Amino acid sequence: MRSEPVPESLREADLQPVWAAVRRHLDRHGPQKRGSVALPGVGPTGEMALKSMLGRITKRLDLTQLETALMDLGTGRDLSDAMTRLGHPPSEPAARRRADRARADAARQSLRSTAASWPEPWATKWAEGLIRDGLLGGLDDREIETLVRDVRRLMDRIDQNGLPPAPQVSAPPGPAARVEPPLTSRTELAATLFGSSHALDPGTKLASFATRALRWRLDLASQGRQLWEAAGIQADRVSAPALVWAVPATGQSALDKLLRAADGGALPVHVSLLALQCHRVSVPAGTRVLVVENPRLVEAAAERHLERCVVATNGNPSTAVTALLDQMRDSGASLWYHGDFDPAGIAICGRMHDSGCQPWMMDESDYRHAVRSAERDRVRLDRAVKDCGPTPWDPQLEAAFNEERLIVHEEFILDHVLRAFAAMAPTEAR
Repeated sequence: MRSEPVPESLREADLQPVWAAVRRHLDRHGPQKRGSVALPGVGPTGEMALKSMLGRITKRLDLTQLETALMDLGTGRDLSDAMTRLGHPPSEPAARRRADRARADAARQSLRSTAASWPEPWATKWAEGLIRDGLLGGLDDREIETLVRDVRRLMDRIDQNGLPPAPQVSAPPGPAARVEPPLTSRTELAATLFGSSHALDPGTKLASFATRALRWRLDLASQGRQLWEAAGIQADRVSAPALVWAVPATGQSALDKLLRAADGGALPVHVSLLALQCHRVSVPAGTRVLVVENPRLVEAAAERHLERCVVATNGNPSTAVTALLDQMRDSGASLWYHGDFDPAGIAICGRMHDSGCQPWMMDESDYRHAVRSAERDRVRLDRAVKDCGPTPWDPQLEAAFNEERLIVHEEFILDHVLRAFAAMAPTEAR
């Protein structure tokens, strides 16, 4: 349909509130939405123009009727185009929202259609789960096509390699037992398939998509390292090691000798997951191990020649830290955990508590004492934005922290923690 010049009567100032109201409706509900809008107050000139077009007017303006009248006048191809020609184009935010919706629709359609072509019966459920959980956010259809194609390549490579045999239940390996190398390294596989050793790093879109596909493929509820290892893909075993001080290792493996040499030389040492998988660490039954959140406490223990073992998680514990603590616990050690008094640190303490570490100096009284010490020394503590979570080892701590909201980092009470641990009696338990 050819557009005619806009009649001057439709450009009257009296009609501008009407066109503005129509545009707001289209911006809010979409350019194809009709329905009606409340008729703003118009002057006599505007009222006459509307009656001339529509025959009669009421308190609400029928947009389908208005569109027909405007198109009959050649004012636009449709209602939205007519509003643009009348000086009321779509707002930029509304245009962006429409573009975002169109991109999201295209991305969902791309995922669904591609997954439907897979031979696996679970593929459509995998796709719907990605959509439901919002993992397509910000992606367009081409990016989705690339991601799905890459996940497909990964599944095909796993098929080529074959899944590793199911683990057999057996006695733990001895101190010098060796662990067979994995079928394939995750970083090598990423570099081979996708050109970047970081392509499958946790947190990437590809890793998120692939992890969910592996969960469906293997029918496992596992996550992270365990899930990938079940598919024959080994994560990095040498970065994110455990930082330790004074581990009283009792075995004769290369790792035991390394730990004893480090202890004799008064040196903290990093222990990799690879080393722990090759050689289990054992310590004398009853060994007390202080597990701390921050590496600075290990450094300070070395500076003070603390005669008890200290292990740092460096925030959330890595797999190497978890493996070392499990091996120590299996040989009869008792594990005592201390961390930061802030929401993240208290959450880590909760996870360590669930895994078998006894929270130590992490009670309500310890927190209050640290806060009062800061006040006495005129140290200004940062304030937490949010509450901490549950503290089942001492419910009063949750109430105290949420009341004070003052953050006490582990380093602030470093001397107090190390002195108290060094002085802990063999039978002491808090």
